Amino acid sequence: MTGPKPAVKRSILFLSVLVMIVQSGCSYLALSRRTKFVCPTENVKISIAEKVDGEYEEITNRKTSIKLNHFKKGYWVKQEREGYVSNTYELSRTSVNALNRLDKTLLIVTDAFVTIFLPLHYLVGRNSDYGQNGNIRQVQTVMLFTALGIGVAGWGAVIPAPKKLYPKTVELPSLIRIVTKDTNQLSIVAGKHEFKLSKSGIAVRDFPTMVQFNKGYGYESRDTIDNFKFLEEAKLYDDVAKLLREAEYGIDSTEATLDNTLRAKSWTRSIVFMTADDKLRCDVRTTWALETLDELQYLYDRTMNGNSEWVDFKEDSLDEVTQLNTTKKAMLEALGGSFKKFLALDTVQSILSAPVPIPLREHEELELYTGSTFATSVTDAVKAVITVVTDEGHGSGCIVTPDGYIITNAHVVEDDTVNIKAILSNKLDKKYPLKFIRMNKAVDLALLKLDTANMTPFELADLEDIEVGADVYAIGTPADVDLGQTVTRGIISGKRKFGGHQMIQTDVAISPGNSGGALIRSNGVLCGIVTSQLRERQVNDIGFAIPASLIEESLKIKLNQ
Repeated sequence: MTGPKPAVKRSILFLSVLVMIVQSGCSYLALSRRTKFVCPTENVKISIAEKVDGEYEEITNRKTSIKLNHFKKGYWVKQEREGYVSNTYELSRTSVNALNRLDKTLLIVTDAFVTIFLPLHYLVGRNSDYGQNGNIRQVQTVMLFTALGIGVAGWGAVIPAPKKLYPKTVELPSLIRIVTKDTNQLSIVAGKHEFKLSKSGIAVRDFPTMVQFNKGYGYESRDTIDNFKFLEEAKLYDDVAKLLREAEYGIDSTEATLDNTLRAKSWTRSIVFMTADDKLRCDVRTTWALETLDELQYLYDRTMNGNSEWVDFKEDSLDEVTQLNTTKKAMLEALGGSFKKFLALDTVQSILSAPVPIPLREHEELELYTGSTFATSVTDAVKAVITVVTDEGHGSGCIVTPDGYIITNAHVVEDDTVNIKAILSNKLDKKYPLKFIRMNKAVDLALLKLDTANMTPFELADLEDIEVGADVYAIGTPADVDLGQTVTRGIISGKRKFGGHQMIQTDVAISPGNSGGALIRSNGVLCGIVTSQLRERQVNDIGFAIPASLIEESLKIKLNQ
C-alpha cells in the first residue's frame, strides 16, 4: 500500500493555504478603506494627528480621501479658520468590520467540521471496508489535519484584526463664528458672574495617559483639590468685560444707557479639570443671560459648554503661583469658548439687532381720528395695506385713519422723505404721492399721509390681547410691486422683550418687501407692523412685528374715534 502521490500532496497543501487565506484574511482586505472628511463650514483648514498634542498634518488640500491606520484606536482632527472658534475633534473607529465577522464565521464552520468528522474518520476507518483503501484514507487524514491546522492558525490571524474601522465619510461639526458687533447693534456691559456648582463642586480627573482620556474612563477623581478650590471664589467681572471688549460689544459704563445697552449676567454650573501626560484641560458649563440695563426686564438665557485646549501642566515641578495661574487661564479659556457660542446664537443676534423705543420729544402730540368703521376680515385688511415705493425700492404700509394716515417701517423710507409714492391694492397701475410726517428710527416706525378720504383703516390690538399660538396673517408686497399684496399665514410664536420693549415673534414667511406691512388676526385687527430688519442675519423660521400698541407712544400720536 502506497501513500498519496506528491502531486496530490502539493495540491492539498496549495488548497489548504488558499483556504486559510480566504478564511482568515478577509478582515485585512477592509484595511484598504479610505476616509473622506466633510466640513459644513467652508474654507476650513483640516489637520490630523495621532495625539491631541502631537504634530498635526494638514489634509485640507487633498482632493481624494486619505488612508488611516485602522489598527490605531484614535486620531485627532483639528479644524481652523480665521474668524471662527477652532475645534479639535476626536475621531474613533465606529464602522463594524463586516469581513472580520465573515472570517470568524468561516473558521467556526471549519472548526465544527473538524470536530465532527475527525473522530468519525477514525471510527469508520477501523470498523469497515472503508479503511482498506489506504490512499483515500491517507488523503482524507491529511485534509482533516490540515483543516484542523487552519482552524487553529486561522484564529491567530483573525483575532488581531480590527473589529471596527474608521468610517468612509466623517461629518465634521460646523465651526462657531466669532461674532463682532455691527454698528447698529446694542452694546453689552458685564453683569455679575456667579458660581452655582453642584455639591461636589469643582471636579478634577487624573487620567494616566491620553489613551485613557480618549476612552473616557480609567481616571481617578481627587479627594483634595486645594489648587483648584480658589476658583469658586474668583471674581470674574473684569474677565467677562474683557470678553465683551474683544467682541467689540463692550462699552464704557459712563456711555451706557437704557437705549443702547443690555447687561450680560452669567453663572457657571460645572467645572471639570482633566490631566493626562503632564497636560491640563478645563471643561465648563455656563449659563449666559441678557437683560435690560436697569435689570427690570429679563430677555433670554442659554446654557453653553466650553473647553480649553490642552496646556502643559507638570504639576509636581510647578510652584503654587504658576499652578494657580495655569488653572485659572484654562478655566477662562473654556468660559470664553462658551460665551462665543452664546453670542453667535441667532436669537441673541436678533435681540442685539432689535430696536429700542425712544419717544419723539421734538414733536407735539398729533391727534388723529379713526372713525368707527374698521377692517373686519382678511379681505378688508388686504385693502387697508398699500405698497410704499421709494427711489431705493419698496415696502408696505398700513392705513390707520380714513383720511389716509399710514404707518410703515422707518427703514422703508430711510432718508428719502420727499419722493415717496403709494400703490393701492385696487389700483396697481397708478402711483399716488405720499407725504412724510415723522419717524422714530429707534423703534423703526414712520408716519406717512396719503391725500385721500373714505379709506377703511385698521383697528389696533392691545398687546395683552394677543395670544401665543393664535393664527395670524401677514399682508404686504414681498416681491414685484406689480403683484400687489400677498397674504401668508402662520401663528404667534411668542412675545419677546428686546431692548426694553416687547416684540411679536411669528413663523409667518416674511420677505424684505413685507416691511411695514400688517400682521393681523382673522377678524382684521392689526396686531403689529411687520419688520424684516431682524432677518438680515438669516434667522430661519423667525419673523418679528412691532406691536401695534407701540405706535401711538413711539410716533407721538393719539388715535381717537
